[in-house]
Amino acid sequence: MRSFALTAVVATICLGSAFTPNRSQAQALYYRSIPIGERAMGLGGAYTGIANDPSATYYNPAGIVTGGRFQLMGSLSSIVFTRRTVENAFDSTNLDTDFTSTGTTTLPSFIGTVVKMGRKRFGDHQFAVGYSTFEVARESFGAGSTQVEAQASLDLRLSNNFKTRWYGVSFAAHVAKKVAIGLSGFLADQSGNYNEDIGLASGGTIEESGLRIGGNSITSSTGIGVDTYHLVFRVGVLHRINPRWQMGYMVQPPGIPVTQKGNVFRRTTTAVDGNDSYFVFDKGDLSTNIPIPFELRTGFEFKANATTVLSVDASVTGPVRTQAVFDRPDQIADVPGNLGVYYANSTERRWTPNVAVGSEHMFGKVVVAGGLFTNISSAPDVPATSTVYAPDQVNMFGAAFSIGVDTHGYRLTLGANGYFGKGDALSFKIDPDAQVSGYERTKATISALVLYVAGAVSVASKGAKDVQQKYKKKKAKKKNGNAEEDPDAPSGTDAGTDTDAGTETGAGTETGAGAGADTDADAGTDTDADAGTDAGTDTGAGTGAGTDADTGAGTDAGTDADADTHTPPEESPAEPQ
Repeated sequence: MRSFALTAVVATICLGSAFTPNRSQAQALYYRSIPIGERAMGLGGAYTGIANDPSATYYNPAGIVTGGRFQLMGSLSSIVFTRRTVENAFDSTNLDTDFTSTGTTTLPSFIGTVVKMGRKRFGDHQFAVGYSTFEVARESFGAGSTQVEAQASLDLRLSNNFKTRWYGVSFAAHVAKKVAIGLSGFLADQSGNYNEDIGLASGGTIEESGLRIGGNSITSSTGIGVDTYHLVFRVGVLHRINPRWQMGYMVQPPGIPVTQKGNVFRRTTTAVDGNDSYFVFDKGDLSTNIPIPFELRTGFEFKANATTVLSVDASVTGPVRTQAVFDRPDQIADVPGNLGVYYANSTERRWTPNVAVGSEHMFGKVVVAGGLFTNISSAPDVPATSTVYAPDQVNMFGAAFSIGVDTHGYRLTLGANGYFGKGDALSFKIDPDAQVSGYERTKATISALVLYVAGAVSVASKGAKDVQQKYKKKKAKKKNGNAEEDPDAPSGTDAGTDTDAGTETGAGTETGAGAGADTDADAGTDTDADAGTDAGTDTGAGTGAGTDADTGAGTDAGTDADADTHTPPEESPAEPQ
């Protein structure tokens, strides 16, 4: 490698345009890398049209009012394998190397809780509030290479970590019998750090120990950190079209910046053709720009039967205009220099569509789910050649699978998500013959396998529990051959007066304002099939009609004090999850 080859490197590292975009990024390139929620993960993220657990705070806030009265959910995702490769990321006549990054990390994906409250309306509690915290993005890259040759030596170390975690509260309400609306407000914390160390030397003589005497050399060290906070709001609508179909919508406006700060450390030393130089810059509390774009989501749920659910999701994330992540500090206004050879300092992002499809089936208490999804890169197209670095553009496609056990309001799920993508990146290229350096397009691949464990607790409303208890009593009475007397059917005179105006159906669906799941408005005449005849008249608020299977032996001639008298179902079919 000739001396002017190092001069070209110096020009790129030290004498480039002011903080030009250059391998790592300071903001998320992907919006579907981390699966969120216990049930949604197995469906590949196709959850906007279902959204009936605490993960609805993210997918569709309206859905938190459609689940159990109290819900708690937590999930731990372990990314057990990630691999990112960029071919010929550093390329010159004498030296070249690929960048390959592999890693394993464990991250808390989601924690959330929901509580329903308020008087009952449209058959359920009217309001719900929730809290959740989760990571929506985590991207990391680490690569290193050391090559020692007689003509030239290279030592290169790169590391980048970027993540986004949201903390927020949600509120939802039933506004009609089949329509709910909701709002989530989040504080979004974006943080990242980038470190780059490059050493290049050529010419002179090299000893067996690796010591090079004479020749030319350049070393560069860069450390960059960012930490920003935004307010993010997500508005959702959930509409039950009919018993089989449900549709959901979610709109997220652009994030509102609260604070955006960063720090930059930059040091270079050069010794080229007898000219030595040293440069250092270290500054914190710098203004940064890491915007959060708007997003639109829509999804459908289709209940094929009582045990099978299909779902489809589609989303689009808006573009971000081009601007620098770090504005040029006044202290170095007259000193040219880049942030880093492989640091992308641009905020430009393109329109990003994504789709997901999922299916879930219950085998008794066992729930099996699977899905397919896309994870499209938001990076702009990679140019064939460039004097500045642009982010990689790798579009990914993935699949999801989960198996869980759902019993007595508790659900434990094990699952896996995997994805793979192939696309374009930029290679830093040095041409000593042309005495230039710059970037050329090359190929890049990304693959990952995500294993996760998730659990959820859902406590039904009081009405649903009442129906369940009465159903169990009915089954127990049948099992004992009707030998025992029904405690709800006294053999004497029922002389009380009931004040519950609720209305109970045979399937236990509550549509009244009462505190139970009883929806009988009894004002009819009960006819017992036992030894006596029930000819009493019920004074409840409504009219009930049906045959009472009382086992009491006698005549109920009083006024029924329970306006919730009901006809228990022979069977209570399981509600699809």
